[in-house]
Amino acid sequence: MGSSSDFNAELHARPSIYFDGPAFVEHVAIMPDEGSAASHMGFHDTLSNEADVAVRVERHTEFVTVTRLRKLSTDAAEWPASELSDAEVVELTGIASPKQICRVAILVVDETAEDLPPHLARFGFGDTAASFIGGGSALVCSDFKVRQDGSSRILLFNRDLNAHRLGRMVRRIFEIETYRAMALLGLPVAHRLAPMIGAYDRKLIELTNRNLLIPADEHKELLADITVLSSQIISAAAETRNRFSATGAYTTIVEERIALLRETHVPGFQRYGTFVARRFKPAVRTCQATALRLEQLSQATTHLIDLLQTRIQVEIEHQNAVQIQAMAERAATQVKIQRAVEGFSIIAISYYLLSLLKVVFETADHAGYHIDPLVMLVSIPIVIGTVCLTILRVKHALSSEH
Repeated sequence: MGSSSDFNAELHARPSIYFDGPAFVEHVAIMPDEGSAASHMGFHDTLSNEADVAVRVERHTEFVTVTRLRKLSTDAAEWPASELSDAEVVELTGIASPKQICRVAILVVDETAEDLPPHLARFGFGDTAASFIGGGSALVCSDFKVRQDGSSRILLFNRDLNAHRLGRMVRRIFEIETYRAMALLGLPVAHRLAPMIGAYDRKLIELTNRNLLIPADEHKELLADITVLSSQIISAAAETRNRFSATGAYTTIVEERIALLRETHVPGFQRYGTFVARRFKPAVRTCQATALRLEQLSQATTHLIDLLQTRIQVEIEHQNAVQIQAMAERAATQVKIQRAVEGFSIIAISYYLLSLLKVVFETADHAGYHIDPLVMLVSIPIVIGTVCLTILRVKHALSSEH
C-alpha cells in the first residue's frame, strides 16, 4: 500500500510556482555531495505573504535546484538586483561547498514590447535570441551571456498568460537551462577521453598488424598485450557510461521542453529554441561520438582477441594432428616389429624343438632303436605347425583381453 501512494505522489511532485503580474524569478542548480541528492528527492517551499516571496527547493537524482520568486508591484525600469545569495542557497539545501551548475534569472514584465530593441537596450541585452511562445501568448528573450556572478538573464514579456500558464512557462525555461547545463557535464569528460581514444586506436592498429606478421610462438605475448588494451578500454567505458547516459537523457528533456514552448518567429531575431539547439547539439554529439568510439573499440579488441584465439586454436589442432600422425606411424612400426618378432620366434622355437627331436632320434639310434628318416621329415612340418598354432592362440587370447 505504501508503494502505491508513493507512485501517486510522484504524479503530483514538483508543481510550478503559479503567479501573475510583474515578477523577478531566480533559479540556481547545484551539484551536491555524491549520493546526498538521491537520498532526499522531493521538494519543499516556503511562502511569505507580506513580502510576496516564494522559495522552492527541489532535489533531483544528481542535482538540487532553488527557485526564488519575488513579485513586483510594477514593471521594472532596470534589471533587479539578485536577492538569492550563495549563503542562502547553502542554508536552504543544507549542502556545504556546492558546485554551481547554472544560475538563471527571469524578469517577467507585462509590457507587450511591440518595439523590442529599446527594451533590450534598457536591460543591457546584447546579441539576443527571441521567440513568441505559448502560441504567441508571451515573448521570451535572452542573450545567453554569463555575467560576473555566473548568472544568465532571460526577459519574458507576458501578453495574456494566466497565472497557471505563466508559472508552467517559466518552469519550462528554467528546465531548459538546467538540463542543458547538466547534459554538458559530459563534454569535459569527452575532451579528456579524446587523446586516450586516439592512443587506443593506434595501439589497436599496431596489435592487428602484429597478429598478421608474428610467428606462432609469439601468440601468448600478443594475447597478453591485447588483453591489457581491452581492459583499459572497458575501464574507460565503465567510468564514463553513466555520465554519457545522463547526457543523452538530459538532452531528450531539453528537446521536449523546447517543443512545449510552441515557438514562433519574431521578425529580425533568431528563435530562442533554435539558438539553444544549434549551440547545444554539437556538444551532445561529441559526447555521443565519444561513447560510440569507446563501444566500437571495445568490440574491435574483442574481435581481435577472438581472431587470435581462433588462430591459436588452429595451430594447436594442427600440432595435435601432427602428433597423432606420428603416434600412428610409431604404432604401425611397432606392429611391423611385433610381426617380425613373432616370425623370428616361430623359427627359433621350431629350431629348438627340432634340435631336441634330433637329439632324441640320435639317442634312440645309438640305443639300437632305428627310426625311419621319413619320420624325421614328417615331424618338421608338424612341429612348425604346432608352434604357429600355439603362438596364434596366445596372441588371440591377449587381444581379447584388451
